[in-house]
Amino acid sequence: MLDSASIETAGGSSLPASTQVVPTGIAILGSHPQTVATAPFDDPGWLIYACSPHNIEMRTLPRWDEWFEVHLPVQDKTRSYHYLRGLEEQSRQKLARGEDAVVWMRDKNALPHFPGGKLYPEAEMKQQFCAFLFSSSIAFMLAKAIADCERLGIKQIGLWGILQSSETEFAYQRPGTQYFLWEATRRGIKVLAAKESQLFEPAPEIF
Repeated sequence: MLDSASIETAGGSSLPASTQVVPTGIAILGSHPQTVATAPFDDPGWLIYACSPHNIEMRTLPRWDEWFEVHLPVQDKTRSYHYLRGLEEQSRQKLARGEDAVVWMRDKNALPHFPGGKLYPEAEMKQQFCAFLFSSSIAFMLAKAIADCERLGIKQIGLWGILQSSETEFAYQRPGTQYFLWEATRRGIKVLAAKESQLFEPAPEIF
């Protein structure tokens, strides 16, 4: 079971006030409009890990540190040219400002087209975690975030813009996400998420 003492509801009052450059948290961003804008963009202590075409096509995030485009293949009707071109352009702009522009990918053929493109360490992550539960981009992001927390000594992960409460589109993704939340708490990492996400709610007993 998840340790309830290690789980809090994310909100404005619960975000760290630290302005240190040393990372104090990793924010995992989906694209649901209900909570994505409340992520701690203004707190430099939080690393921002982002994904989703909507975070390029429908809004411009104030900042991001690492982007995750882990679909195979990247080119698909659900990922428009506008999104892929926008991600490429944002990466180039970050590099021009002297910032890192890490874009994690699994599609080796797409890597050369994205400045800062890096091959996602899939084999390594699937050795550390249950390989059967990499069921969404968020799951891939959480695996990397947990590994980074342990490597950098970061003690908390927050989730914003993630609503996996649907019985259809996201029903098969939530068990993977919840597994990684449980794994994070098991390793002593605090997990924050908006109540609206329903990520701490058990699946209905329909068996």
